[in-house]
Amino acid sequence: MIETRDLKVCFGKTTVLDGIDLQIAAGEIVTLMGGSGCGKSTLLRAVMRLIPVTSGEIFIDEKRVDNLSETDMNEVRKMMGMVFQEGALFDSMNVRENVAFALRRHTRMKEKEIRETVHERLEAVGLKDVEERTPNQLSGGMRRRVGIARALALNPKILLYDEPTTGLDPLLTATIVELILKMRERYGSTAVVVTHDINAAIRISDRVAMLHEGKIIHKGSFKSLEKSDHPHIVKFLNSMRDTRNPQGGY
Repeated sequence: MIETRDLKVCFGKTTVLDGIDLQIAAGEIVTLMGGSGCGKSTLLRAVMRLIPVTSGEIFIDEKRVDNLSETDMNEVRKMMGMVFQEGALFDSMNVRENVAFALRRHTRMKEKEIRETVHERLEAVGLKDVEERTPNQLSGGMRRRVGIARALALNPKILLYDEPTTGLDPLLTATIVELILKMRERYGSTAVVVTHDINAAIRISDRVAMLHEGKIIHKGSFKSLEKSDHPHIVKFLNSMRDTRNPQGGY
C-alpha cells in the first residue's frame, strides 16, 4: 500500500531523511519510532507530499506519486487521512464543520448525506452530541478523536497518525490506542503511526521501523527490536524501561 525507495529529504544543507526504503502492506499497522528530530514526522509528510522530496521514489497503492503534479496528487490524497499532533482542528469551525470539511471540498454529497456521514464518523470514534461544540470546548482526548473522525471522512485506505497520544494521560492514551486498532478492524485501513510511546507501539504494531539520524536502522516486530544489539536501539530501549518494574518492563 505504501512504498518508499531510497527516499531523501533535505532542507537546505540539512539532510533529514537519508535513503529511506520502507514497504507497508495493505491493512498493516507500522509504527515509526526514534528520538526527537530523527525524521519520523518528516517521513509522514513526505509520503503525503506535504513537503518536497529531494530524491527517491514514493508509491501509494502501487502508483508512483513523487513525480505527480499537485492536481494529480490531490486525487491520491483522497485515499489518505492524516491525524496531526493535537488534532490540528480549525478553531473557527465547530466539530461538525471540521469533520465535514473534506466532504464539502472533495465530494458532491448533499447536506443530508454530509450530516449522516459526520454523525457516523463521530460515532465510530466514540463521540456524540458534540457536533455544535468548538475545539476550545473539547478536552485534549476529544480533540484527538475528532481529528481521527475528520481523517476518516472520505473513508481512506491509509491513515497516518502523528504522535496521537502525546500529552495524554494513561487512560486517554489507552482509548486512542484502542481506536487505532478499531479503525483497522472496522475500515480495513493501513496505518502508519509516529509515537514515542513504547507501550502504545507494543499494543498496535505489526512492525516497528526505528529511525536514527534520518535512516531506518531496524525494521521488524517489537520482539525483534528488543533483540537488536545496535547501540542506539539498546540505549533507546533502556531509557524507556521502568526501573520500578523488576521484570524490566516499560
